[in-house]
Amino acid sequence: MDRIANWLNRNSLYVALVAAWVAMCGSLYFSEVRGYVPCVLCWYQRILMYPLTLLISIGLLRRDGNLPHYVLPFSLIGLGVSTYHYLLEKTDLFAGSAACQQGVSCTTQWINWFGFVTIPFLALTAFLVISIMSVIALVNREPAAQDEEGDPLRMPWLPVSGLVVIVLAVFAGLFVSGTQNTQVVPAPANLFPILSLTPAAGTMQAGADSTNVMVHGEQLYLQSCAACHGLDGLGVVNLGNQLRNSDFFADNSDEQVLAMIRAGRELNDPANTSGLVMPPSGGRPDLSDDDILAIIHYLRAP
Repeated sequence: MDRIANWLNRNSLYVALVAAWVAMCGSLYFSEVRGYVPCVLCWYQRILMYPLTLLISIGLLRRDGNLPHYVLPFSLIGLGVSTYHYLLEKTDLFAGSAACQQGVSCTTQWINWFGFVTIPFLALTAFLVISIMSVIALVNREPAAQDEEGDPLRMPWLPVSGLVVIVLAVFAGLFVSGTQNTQVVPAPANLFPILSLTPAAGTMQAGADSTNVMVHGEQLYLQSCAACHGLDGLGVVNLGNQLRNSDFFADNSDEQVLAMIRAGRELNDPANTSGLVMPPSGGRPDLSDDDILAIIHYLRAP
């Protein structure tokens, strides 16, 4: 353990360097290859993370003893933003938040690995690692300009450039393979047979109060879907397709629409005509089938 601690004391900022570059490349992979559109809070986190890749690299190359002082303001603010974003996704603590009133909703969960790992969680982890490593460097007065004998240290071109090249090479492979596997295929004229042309949500339980269902569906739609598909359900250019009065809604039953929403749409899905990914359950895995059916009922209403 002492050996590991000693190594970490001398190389903490190299760990921070790798974390920053992995976070930046990972965010670009999610948006440019997977097609996950960043929300406003995602952009704030990018603004705080991306400069750290160059800041840490240059600071290590120059053996700048003040490097942790430059890094910590970015990483600590980023840690706060990503923590807020994650809590916004996973809890009701900020239910009245005005964040992301335009564009993609900040509660959209593009990924939900193991039930808790989302993109803000990954950003939170990277900012936390960078912050901890910077504090360790600050305590140990790293990076040092001189070795233990007082001789000037050479500029560490090899470790800095080597780590950056390794990270870039790994993500280059992911970019190439991901791009090859996500070519958009033109959608066929009719994905499903016409099974139901009824405008009403026939799958709703008998006796349900139609007015309450409509109000509930409208509220959920505005919270979960309107950012991509428009406040009126008529779509947003270069973002989400039209839902209200669409051929898809006319040609499919409530059960089929529900199944599509639950499954989501990948870029390589033949029915994807938007060129963007739709996450499973619209990025809201917490919604029940009845919740989604209420949204469908609201969108089918004249």
